[in-house]
Parts: sequence; structure tokens; C-alpha cells
Amino acid sequence: MHRLVPAVVALLLTVLSACSSTLLDAPSKVRHDEVYLPPIYTSAMSDDGTSSEWSAFFWLLGGSQEADREHSRALPFYWHSSEEPYASTTTVFPFYMTKTTAAEEWRFYSLLYGTIDTQHWTKYYLLAPIMSWTLPKDPSGPGGGSSSFVALWDYRRDGDITHTTIAPLLGFAHLAQLDLGYPADGIEVGALGREASRRISLVDVLGLVTLFGYDDVGDTTETRVLTIGRNEPWSLYRNWSSRDPDDNFRKHWLFPLFADVQDDDGGWSYAGPLWGRIDDTAEGTETDWWLLGLVSRTTSVEGNTWKVAGLPVAGP
Repeated sequence: MHRLVPAVVALLLTVLSACSSTLLDAPSKVRHDEVYLPPIYTSAMSDDGTSSEWSAFFWLLGGSQEADREHSRALPFYWHSSEEPYASTTTVFPFYMTKTTAAEEWRFYSLLYGTIDTQHWTKYYLLAPIMSWTLPKDPSGPGGGSSSFVALWDYRRDGDITHTTIAPLLGFAHLAQLDLGYPADGIEVGALGREASRRISLVDVLGLVTLFGYDDVGDTTETRVLTIGRNEPWSLYRNWSSRDPDDNFRKHWLFPLFADVQDDDGGWSYAGPLWGRIDDTAEGTETDWWLLGLVSRTTSVEGNTWKVAGLPVAGP
């Protein structure tokens, strides 16, 4: 068996050397073999001499040419391919790599330093992919810059809005995330003296567990602690209210000890199992209850109605 493995490898390399150039550049013209001694050396050329290829030493050396396309290689150290005006790539491994297309140009000097240059921005790499940063060509334009360091931080700017993540873990978790510079105005509520709005979260895992969150983007302000799941009402503590001082909307709770939920139609409150209140603005009533509702009192314009275990015991 140990003698069979080298034989199989040699056979595969021989087949590869015989067909590799066709697979690489997909010539549009038929090439005829001139020399066929795989895997030592093979060469082929079209009838008019404008399309040719050669390979040697198990495909490690070779090249091809046709019209505006050309390719050459000396593996594993050198690779060059060009198809004008679309793309050109040259690699001298592991020291240098450049790639040019109509939209961008790549230049890397090993993994120590590299750049990707486009019409609107330039991205720099240091010890790629550990550290990178992006600078816009026009700082006053609508775009922005970015920077990242693996497992330490990730920063992006889009106009006036900045996104900063501390200790990101491949998008699965982070220690802190700060989204700053959102517009001060909401949809219905104006700026009310502030210059911008923001979103903040601390210790997030897959968006399923968040230790702390704050959000005042839009018409409301929200603070929450220990949110479970993507449903934000599942929070140990939550304070959510309108930024408009004339709006009665608010939702406050510290589960399971306290809650206060109000809007223009009324609301309800409770303090553990001892006391609670339900306000019905439309009906004009207020109901206080004690001991998980065992005892309750409903106040209306007619007077007070007392109940024990849901049964009226006194009233107007």
C-alpha cells in the first residue's frame, strides 16, 4: 500500500500537467500539441500562432498566451495572470501580491502590510487579517472610515454615525457596542435640546442574552438590564418611556417586584404580590388590589366597590 500512494500521486500530477493550461485560461482557439512529454514538458499552439501554452515539471512551471490574456507560473513561488482591461494578478510568494481590476487595486507585501485602493477609499492591513483600517478619499463625503483589530475592537463610521464594538468575537458576542451620532429628532418627537441619539449594549451573546442596553434613538428612551432572548420585554429591569414630556407612555418594571405600565388610555401597576392598581381612563375607574387580588377596591364617580375573592362585599 505504501508503494501505491506515490504512484497515484504521480499519475494525478501527470494528468494535471496535461490538461491544466486548458482549465486555467479556457482558450477560444484550438491548440495542437507540438511537444508532448508529460510530466516533463508539453507545449501546444494554435494554427495561426496567436494562442499557445506550455508546462513542465508536473505543471509547476508553465505559461499561456492568447490575444489580451497571458499567464505564467513557477510554483509555489510565482504566479502571474492578466486579462486586459479586466484584471491582472501577480504573486511572488510569500513576499508580494498585487491584483488590479477596473474597480480596485490590491498590493500586499507578505502578510505584514497591504492596501486595497478604490475610487472612494483605501483600506490598509497590518499583519493581515489581524489589524486593518479604512480611510475615505474625501473626508467630507457621505462615507466614512473604519478600523479593526481581531478580538479587540471594530470601528466603522458612516457619515455622522459611528459604530464601535469592543472585544468582538466573530460576530457571536461582544463586551460592548456603542452606536453614536444618530439624528437627534425622532419621527414625531423633536430633538428637545439634544444634539444626537445613541444605542449602547454591554456583554451580548448571540443577541440572546444582553447584560445592559440603552437606546434613545427615535421617539422613546429605553434602559434594560439582563435581557433574555430577542424579545426585549423579557428583561430583569426595563425603563421605556416617551421622550415627549406631554406623552403619558411609559413601561417600568423590576421583575418580579415592581411594574408600572401607563399610556393615554390608562395602565396598571403592581408591587410584588402585595399591592396593585389598574387605571381605566375610558371607564373612569381605578382598581386597587391587595394579596394577589384577594381583596380589591374599585373607585368610580358612583363611589367605592369592595370585593373579596372576586365577590362584592360593599359598594354604593
